Amino acid sequence: MMQMQWKILQPDPHSVKDISQHLNCSPITASILANRCISTPAEAEAFIQPALNSLPEPMELSGMQAAVERIGTAILQHEKVLVFGDYDADGVTATAVLAAFLESAGADVQAHIPHRIEEGYGLQLKHINQLAVPSNVALIITVDNGSGSHDAVAAAHRFGIDVIITDHHEIGTVPDAVAVINPKLPNQPGSLRGLAGVGVAFYLAIALRSDLRKKGWWKNRREPNLMALCDLVAIGTIADLVPMTGVNRILTKAGLKQMNNAPNPGIQALCTCSNIGRGQISSEAVAFRLAPRINAAGRISHAMAAFNLLTASSAQTADRLATTLNQLNQRRQAVESDIYNQITAQIERRSDLLARNTLLLGDPRWHQGVLGIVASRLASRYHRPVMLVSTKDGLGKGSGRSVEGIDLFAAISHCADLLVGFGGHRMAAGLTVMPDNIRKLQARFEAAVTNQLAGGIEQPCLVIDSEIHFGQITARLMNELETLEPFGTDNPPPLFAASDVQVSSAAIVGKHHRRMTLRQPAGNGRPIEAIQFNLSPETPRMDSFERLAFRLQWNHYKGDKRIQMVVEGF
Repeated sequence: MMQMQWKILQPDPHSVKDISQHLNCSPITASILANRCISTPAEAEAFIQPALNSLPEPMELSGMQAAVERIGTAILQHEKVLVFGDYDADGVTATAVLAAFLESAGADVQAHIPHRIEEGYGLQLKHINQLAVPSNVALIITVDNGSGSHDAVAAAHRFGIDVIITDHHEIGTVPDAVAVINPKLPNQPGSLRGLAGVGVAFYLAIALRSDLRKKGWWKNRREPNLMALCDLVAIGTIADLVPMTGVNRILTKAGLKQMNNAPNPGIQALCTCSNIGRGQISSEAVAFRLAPRINAAGRISHAMAAFNLLTASSAQTADRLATTLNQLNQRRQAVESDIYNQITAQIERRSDLLARNTLLLGDPRWHQGVLGIVASRLASRYHRPVMLVSTKDGLGKGSGRSVEGIDLFAAISHCADLLVGFGGHRMAAGLTVMPDNIRKLQARFEAAVTNQLAGGIEQPCLVIDSEIHFGQITARLMNELETLEPFGTDNPPPLFAASDVQVSSAAIVGKHHRRMTLRQPAGNGRPIEAIQFNLSPETPRMDSFERLAFRLQWNHYKGDKRIQMVVEGF
């Protein structure tokens, strides 16, 4: 495992002072804001209090007007509409958002999410022939997929079925659909470019509601409350690791507030299964507790179970489905750990694998549904792009994850002639390959990544926001840090460093975690609880730390809350 470099950020002191005075916050909090490229008090205030009324207009996205007009016609003429989604948390929430809105608008709507293994990703020819045509569908709306569905769109057209594509993945040749809404298309507003699939679907709902209002559609029916759908938008946005800035931050903050104040039955049931207390749903809780359970449905079974949970109208139904998702997540964890342990053992036996800039491995025994998570864990551990391929049934299906500085989608694009198909973005991608081509793919993938590097993989870096002492860790600071939520890509949880830390007590909990009580004698001597997650076997038992890197969080237990450090490095 690579040794981490430490980099302690040094923000502009004038910006820190101005922000601190304007917000009446500690210099520590002001420094964190400055580290996020927020340089003025006005920018800081907008960041702390993101406003829904500052969202860009939906019509700024090309294709939106045509989509709204066609869907409006379908609603007014009672045509059958199919919302076609994806099996990850972003796709499931996007499907739920659009289907729920259309249903509340009186549309004749059905939703379909493909089975990950049996159907694969995206709208395909078979879905036109076997699903849309027999069901007399007049309009298909894709969410979080469809940018590469040229053949399916053409087939739909032959049967007189219109297609609207809403997606956020990288797009090349634009399918010949009625409308294509994708913020990755050329000449789209930069403020909307980072939207998740659920964000694009939500923007379509905003535009539709406004258009139907102009047509008087809501005079005799209740106008949908879009704020009530922000909880689903927040879950999908957090889960898909898109930048947690700008529009995404505004929508996610509103969604977290909605979840904590009035969660829908499905989210409430999932929180109960995940041991998340009422009003304690944070971006971290979504990322590490809710989203994995939603994703588990599509990875191990069928994502429609997650869709049905998120759209459940009764607590009884929601409780049953949440229990199912919890059990699927436990199975997912076991399968994932087995594959991860297989691969790390293989790497221990074959040190030559780490002489490469990439890891591309295949095995017919691997469960296709968990390969993305395993690839993510391996990319983090070995700090290089990882692509894992399951070669069951004569066809290799792979999922990959990258590291900062390497565009995985671009690297895979250089291998296009060896692939049956592929898709994704900078940090994550999927592909289909004939098993006979895997060896060639290994060499081509390695060359493509190496060309991006021009000098080898950089050593991973632990970026520290501020060096502090224990005496500065107070309830007031914790409350200020909460205002920086939601955390995610481009707005990570603040990371701190402290020197000369002593371990007063330590114990292993849950097999792989270490709970500690820490003191800093040079400070006020007040002890602070700490937890160190996911210890690797080589992690030593420490009596003291010359320097410690950590995050801060509230530890909620039996109605009480205490400050807790989460150790990230030493």
